[in-house]
Amino acid sequence: MSVQNKIPYYLIASLVAIIILQRSCNNNMDIDDNKITVKTDTVWKVTKDTVFKTVNAVKTEYISIDKEEYKPGESIDTCKTRFNNLLKEHLVRTVYSDTLKLDSLGTVVIQDTVWLNKLYGKREYIKDYKIPFVTKTITKKEDPRRQMYIGGNAFIGGSGLLTPGLIYKDRKDRVYQANVGIGFDGSINYGFGMYWKINLRGNGNK
Repeated sequence: MSVQNKIPYYLIASLVAIIILQRSCNNNMDIDDNKITVKTDTVWKVTKDTVFKTVNAVKTEYISIDKEEYKPGESIDTCKTRFNNLLKEHLVRTVYSDTLKLDSLGTVVIQDTVWLNKLYGKREYIKDYKIPFVTKTITKKEDPRRQMYIGGNAFIGGSGLLTPGLIYKDRKDRVYQANVGIGFDGSINYGFGMYWKINLRGNGNK
């Protein structure tokens, strides 16, 4: 068998050696955990609105007011004046308001209108508050993949040299190289190499 016919076998042997070495290194080193990124965003929904609803009175209770201006006067003029004042108050639409605080989120104001001693119109709800909505986004970094490259180099000068070969990169960014050097004069050489990634933190790379 000629030397040229032995070249594929040397390549196969080199690849087998790379795989064995790669698995041996993996067994001796712990696999890094996948980087998980958790991002939390808070969006505030602002509500400013007024809603009207009909309220049905369940019970009506009249309260006697013991004040001088609501009693008959000693004279006709006094009685007439007090009656006119009472009639004006009776015909005036009075708004009663109550404010409900929603902690630090805002308020809801409730307003009722009374006319002729009865509820008039619809109850008014004035909303002014904001509600937080929290979203959590979890991102998992994709697992690194093994990569295989085929190619070669050409060296010019002297006898000249061609080096076809294979490059294998594992999941930890380690690079293994196997190639065959074929000189223009017919000489054959075999090569094997290993490379490790260098983190250049000073340049801002991580």
